[in-house]
Amino acid sequence: MSANPYEPSLVRAELSEDVFDRTQRNDLAATIRRFLQEKLSAFEFDEALCPFRTSTDAVVRYVAEAVWFHYDDCTDHLVALTKPEWDYFQRLLLLLESNGSVEVTTIRCWSWTQLLAAGALFGFTEAVWHLGWGMHLLVLAMPFGLISLGISRVRRGTISSSPYDPIVFPFGSFGDLRQAYDSVGFKKDRYPRKMQPRRIRSPLMNAALQLQFYTLWLMLSPVVLSWQMFPAFETRVRALQKD
Repeated sequence: MSANPYEPSLVRAELSEDVFDRTQRNDLAATIRRFLQEKLSAFEFDEALCPFRTSTDAVVRYVAEAVWFHYDDCTDHLVALTKPEWDYFQRLLLLLESNGSVEVTTIRCWSWTQLLAAGALFGFTEAVWHLGWGMHLLVLAMPFGLISLGISRVRRGTISSSPYDPIVFPFGSFGDLRQAYDSVGFKKDRYPRKMQPRRIRSPLMNAALQLQFYTLWLMLSPVVLSWQMFPAFETRVRALQKD
């Protein structure tokens, strides 16, 4: 048996060549640079991104959605990025300033983990049948939550990726990245040293949020197991350059 438990099948592949809006790409790139230069706070940046999220240019929409994961829209703050995150923003700027497109491929993955999720959910249902409804079910669900967490870990471990992804993504290879650089003569901005110790949240706050998240996962594991019974979907994104 293969070490990879998934049996992937292609669902769809989409290439963002329908609309090319140079004005919006330039405007979004300028907005991101203002955020990186600390001329916009997180709240101001989030508001400035709103028109780009509904753009007819798929690259503009993709970049506007991608940067959302790198600031907090509940607590206002100045830009706080690690060195890898800063480099990722530079590659997104390169994508906007080049004539690139984004290829999105969605793959449906079947594996034995769906059977495990179904078996765990059946076991929980049997326990409910014998013990009845009540607040005790929140505690009863926790062991099944450990199974659910294990399923999630297995699936993350089987997602196919290149070891070079952290330094080229969203570009698919060094060749794609070099082609984009050469097409526009792009020059990345250097990572500011003063940003290195800056964090959006303290380590204690991050730990508290993670504890809350996993506690809810354990207590609501039947809901998660119901979702895990269905095939997993893996989405792969690759930035391409037009000839």
